[in-house]
Amino acid sequence: MPSRRKKLLFINPVSEFRRGFLRSAGTKYPPLVYGILAALTPDDWEIEIMDENFEDFSFREADLVGLTGYTSSIYRAYEIAAVYREKKIPVIIGGIHASMLPKEAIQHSDSVVVGEAESVWKEVLRDFENGGMQQFYYGTQLPLDQIPKAKHELFNKDYFVGSLLTTRGCPFNCDFCTVTAFNGSKYRMRPVEEVLDELETIPQDKFFFIDDNIIGYSKQSRAHAKAIFQGIIDRGIKKNWWSQASLNFADDPEILRLASESGCRLIFMGIESEKTEGLESTNKKLNLKVGVDKYEAAFKKIHDAGIGVLGSFIFGLDSDTKEDLENRKDFIINSSIDCYQSGILTPMPGTRTYQEFEKQGRLTRTNYPFDWQYYSVEDVTFKPAKMEGAELRETMKKNWYELYDRKTMVRKFMKSLRATRNIESAIWALSTNISYRNMGTDLYGLEKFTIESLIGSLNIRLPEK
Repeated sequence: MPSRRKKLLFINPVSEFRRGFLRSAGTKYPPLVYGILAALTPDDWEIEIMDENFEDFSFREADLVGLTGYTSSIYRAYEIAAVYREKKIPVIIGGIHASMLPKEAIQHSDSVVVGEAESVWKEVLRDFENGGMQQFYYGTQLPLDQIPKAKHELFNKDYFVGSLLTTRGCPFNCDFCTVTAFNGSKYRMRPVEEVLDELETIPQDKFFFIDDNIIGYSKQSRAHAKAIFQGIIDRGIKKNWWSQASLNFADDPEILRLASESGCRLIFMGIESEKTEGLESTNKKLNLKVGVDKYEAAFKKIHDAGIGVLGSFIFGLDSDTKEDLENRKDFIINSSIDCYQSGILTPMPGTRTYQEFEKQGRLTRTNYPFDWQYYSVEDVTFKPAKMEGAELRETMKKNWYELYDRKTMVRKFMKSLRATRNIESAIWALSTNISYRNMGTDLYGLEKFTIESLIGSLNIRLPEK
């Protein structure tokens, strides 16, 4: 008789404490790493992904369980791991949080992958089959031509937006960011044809390039991005997409043209602050080089290409007073930014911000691992430098009500329509603002909105989904 196939169960944990973006269908993204690891797994394994984005956890038989999680969801990952460990089923945990705090993660698992998992995954499976998994596996940062196409067919069919990787790494080590610590400072690029081949396997007509900066910081990286955009056009791939970039995205007219023609409708930019002091406090070097007075010129160039701007802002910087928080809110409303992330500074493990705050005794949510649930940019987890924590929280509550007020969002939508002359970009921006508003249902009891409810009275016909 043929031997039974071994069962590998990946689980995507979701914290019920702060569901955040997961309250909106358009901002749930497939757990891409599971699709990549599945592609590296031999055929004699049966692979399943249990995804709490769409189903509540229930025990399923498995020979090996794989878990990953962001800091805000790691407590949930640990809860699920405990169920399997009690039944003597081995659990391996990886991802950013576990890589930053492996000694914590090993208390809740049998093995921990520190760093990128692709380079050690076959070793993990070989050790499992030989009955001797190691406590820690240390991944290396492989060239991206060694990263296979993810098995998108394993992801839940209800995902509205797909996801895809083209690069990893960032040379800018901003104080609050874990990207460089996890993916390194070297900008690694995936072969263009492999990106395009995988893109054609994604079933959704909308997708997210998950890169931290889609065009990078050099002539070579810009050429790589242009080749991908041109390849999308040449292959006739008709999908809309969004991604992340720095302000240098606006510097190259050809980048903007090709991005727009290939389906780019929104670009995420880490603006962080409209004040030089705020940028200095976060080591945001590129924005300092551009200058805060050049923001609007950059936004206009992007708009002229028909692309919307999603600006990320941080509130509660060490340079911030209460007046600065209110001024930042006013800047966002009055600027030409189409949609906006207005998060509270969060000292994530592995960042210089966390290290400094821990050394200074300024962390206020330290009942770990339970308190990691507060590390979601929605809560105050530290003592601010120039105000009380309660003052930061109350000011942000008022800011959220105003930033994501119905009238504010509709005005932004109409402004986006005029600036981009692109209904799809404007709608995508509005949907993003609605998603950020819906995050506030956890904290502030805000009414949950839908895009239909918001623009139904404007007599504008939505494009077909």
